[in-house]
Amino acid sequence: MEKLDLAQIPFSLDPGRKLFKPLMEGQALDWALRQIEADKHKKNVAPNKGLITAFAPYAAEKKVPWFRECERYLFPIGSGVSIPVRPSGFWVEDGRLRVLWAQCWKGRTLDPTQRAIFNTILRQTFFVGDFKDAALEWVDLREKTPRAGREVDIVKGDDLGIVSAKELEDALRILLAAFEIHSARKAERKATETAERKSRDRGPDLFGPPSTIIK
Repeated sequence: MEKLDLAQIPFSLDPGRKLFKPLMEGQALDWALRQIEADKHKKNVAPNKGLITAFAPYAAEKKVPWFRECERYLFPIGSGVSIPVRPSGFWVEDGRLRVLWAQCWKGRTLDPTQRAIFNTILRQTFFVGDFKDAALEWVDLREKTPRAGREVDIVKGDDLGIVSAKELEDALRILLAAFEIHSARKAERKATETAERKSRDRGPDLFGPPSTIIK
């Protein structure tokens, strides 16, 4: 959390994520690339072109009649804090609902334990009701080798693993504690920055601090 704040990432991958649906429904990669190139935020262009170029072969293989984006769900972990859960979308294949989770980070991914925790949370929040028996496809789009470009790694939901209720509780306790520490530090930094900005806006004290007269 601290590293993400300090990194101040100057772009968003949302433009690329929004093109997953048309790509899954058969739109050509060239068309999708033109949409990205038209983005007014030029820092978004290169990262999102890389993202959809990596995703396109997977989507072309599917080429489904329809693909629906998922709503966002919240998984509470305590103290009013929740984890947002939103798969990329779903479709029907061979008579069965299938759910896509595209892992869009370029520089890293979840390790096996984190994947199992993630999958356990997903099963409790999304894979209920109509989606109870749906199949999950985790599509990892990270760059495995630096400067070699993104790759596609498809993992079936059953291979992501799950954790026990106790293991999940312990992991979420650590996450919540980390979040609370991070939030406190962030609030402290913001207060310091605000005080410094007010001091600069006020300008120097022309008379200086009161002097002490020594008799």
